[in-house]
Amino acid sequence: MGEVSPGASPPATPKSLKGVTIARGALAQAGQIVNEIAPTNRVFLCADTVVMDLLGDRVTHALTASGLQVRPHTFEPGEESKSLRVAADLYDWLAAERAERREPLIALGGGVAGDLVGFVAATYARGIPLVQIPTTLLAQIDSSIGGKVAVDLPAGKNLVGAFYPAHRVIIDPDALATLPRPQLIADYAEVIKTAVIFDSDLFDLIEASTHKLHDPELLAQLVERCVRWKAKVVDEDPEDRGIRAILNYGHTIAHAIETVAGYGAYRHGEAVAIGMVGAGRLAAQTGHWTEAEATRQNTLLAAIGLPTTFTGIQPAHVLDAMLRDKKVQNGVIRWVLPTTLGHATVNNQLDPTLVTNVVHTLTSS
Repeated sequence: MGEVSPGASPPATPKSLKGVTIARGALAQAGQIVNEIAPTNRVFLCADTVVMDLLGDRVTHALTASGLQVRPHTFEPGEESKSLRVAADLYDWLAAERAERREPLIALGGGVAGDLVGFVAATYARGIPLVQIPTTLLAQIDSSIGGKVAVDLPAGKNLVGAFYPAHRVIIDPDALATLPRPQLIADYAEVIKTAVIFDSDLFDLIEASTHKLHDPELLAQLVERCVRWKAKVVDEDPEDRGIRAILNYGHTIAHAIETVAGYGAYRHGEAVAIGMVGAGRLAAQTGHWTEAEATRQNTLLAAIGLPTTFTGIQPAHVLDAMLRDKKVQNGVIRWVLPTTLGHATVNNQLDPTLVTNVVHTLTSS
């Protein structure tokens, strides 16, 4: 097993925060931040149609105010766009625009936009500058930090990708005001995940704040704290070959649910919440942590409004999809399991019969 030492407070200055701006109102600084990358006149702004309608004008104004010419492009919202087909559309657009290698590509949106556009930036012309402007809670605390970009295949999530850290990341917690409540609730699953594996004080804060989940000051505090934890682990394991696997708590089951149900049937955070219930149950049944702590986790997930069971899909199909998880080695799943709130271990191997039984408890059908 491997482990990450817990701490009451995240590290102050992880190296991975170089080039990352976290501040309320940071969208207004987008032009001057992008201009720090390299001398250029043009930038390519890419978002799904919904995000472009909500924030495209604000970001474009901030960019043009700094003398940049903006070439916008949109794609359809949803996980289905995180595909080789849509990536090919973006390649064709960049080629038609005669995009040059020093001209930045900006990913505006949530995790789908960051992964898709980041993958295109990593591979077009063997790599062009990437700017991440995450607009969901999940993207701000997780996918925009750490440099993993990817698209999905029918066989599973994120199976085609690269390590390509963004040249700049602009995180504005005030952008979260545009999120529909169901999406914000789903994204809270990753905040709770961070609390369970690293930070018991953060867990306490979320428990005490379920009545004000949209509060801008609360969101700014959560984003700052979670980003620093993510950056700490990225610094320790930049290419995801060891302890960074701890960030996948709940994700083995979650990715399988998303694959079997069809991308978009469950929001990513909803699937992660169910996966955390399963992994927490496995941890309790193998003595890694107590039943009381597992119950406390599940109670918080439910209190926020996250699902704790899945429906409409067969447990056997979920179990089969889990064996295609990226953390499988020699046909064996390596589980991330908490040992107490604020601490977890990786590389745990479990009895397949126990795993089968627990996955069956997660279905409400």
